[in-house]
Amino acid sequence: MILDVTVPLLLEHGNAVTTKQIAENAGVAEGTVFRAFGDKETLIDAAVDRFLDPEPLRVMLRAVDLELPLRDRVHDVLFHLQARTTGLMGLIAALHPRQPPRRGSTDELVDLVAAVLAPDAAHLRVDARTIAYYLRLLAFASSVPAFNQSHPFTIDELTDFVLYGIRGTDGIRGMDTPC
Repeated sequence: MILDVTVPLLLEHGNAVTTKQIAENAGVAEGTVFRAFGDKETLIDAAVDRFLDPEPLRVMLRAVDLELPLRDRVHDVLFHLQARTTGLMGLIAALHPRQPPRRGSTDELVDLVAAVLAPDAAHLRVDARTIAYYLRLLAFASSVPAFNQSHPFTIDELTDFVLYGIRGTDGIRGMDTPC
């Protein structure tokens, strides 16, 4: 119970969360927290370790119905991966509350990338600004060592992925519509 309430409280309060808040949310006396974990740092470490356990994500990915159409399976995988990553990033931000300095507007960057794509706007499946956001997201994810270390991608591979996706031009079982 104590570990179950600690991560949400960390996300809300960061390192400023108190053992009193944790105990109240777990429905136990504050002394119980100290008897179980010794000190606040040990409790936070245990809660973070539990949160970082990859097994719950593995369970969710194993539960994706293989009979679903490809689009639905990819959707489910992305949903689970995004939820996991969002939680991780939230926890990192909560434990390291210092904000990095702003170096310029996101809109300005998106506009610049969209301008580079504008000459081919008639041939793009989505608008250039949306593609700019996709490219930022892909560049970010592929630059974080934890996400890119075990299988580093080259810029050429990422470019091909953006331009051609995961599916070739011929049909694949479970696809409802052509690309």
